[in-house]
Amino acid sequence: MPANATVWNPSLKALHWLLFLVIAAAVICVLIAGGYERGDPAKGQFMFLHKSFGVTALLLMIAWVATRLGKGRPQPIGQSWQLRLAAVVHWALVALVLALPVAGLLMSQFAQQSVSVFGLFSIPVWLDEDKSVAKAIHTVHAGFAGPILIALVVLHILGALWHHFIDRDGTLARMLPGKDR
Repeated sequence: MPANATVWNPSLKALHWLLFLVIAAAVICVLIAGGYERGDPAKGQFMFLHKSFGVTALLLMIAWVATRLGKGRPQPIGQSWQLRLAAVVHWALVALVLALPVAGLLMSQFAQQSVSVFGLFSIPVWLDEDKSVAKAIHTVHAGFAGPILIALVVLHILGALWHHFIDRDGTLARMLPGKDR
């Protein structure tokens, strides 16, 4: 993208909003699953959906990174402190959206559970069982990285709202679907 571009590439916008929806779905599913007892079929169904959305988020994020590297980004708007904070938040989001599903897949591997993705395909078990490693990954995945991801998403949303209502600089508007200016 030229250095003076003022709009996001439409494919990057689409991936951004798809990622938001898929990540929100994964979080909602795991939160609902937490309300059921272990062994309850409803818990299993919500965890199936959580894992499916997680793998989908991983694939979408890989596509986003490839597209972002190929298409670039529009000229950033904001003060230097905002640009630095935005860069840290954005790349931390990218790292976590890549790492969390990989951790989830490794957790399933070490727990000897294949992962079905919406029933379309399955990722078979190919690692040896190690329940202690699965438990350690779960601790990081659910107790540390997941909450940080949620906090970063909230910070990202607050930043967009700051730009829209405080700075009134058009940052949010140029990411909205259908906006080309």
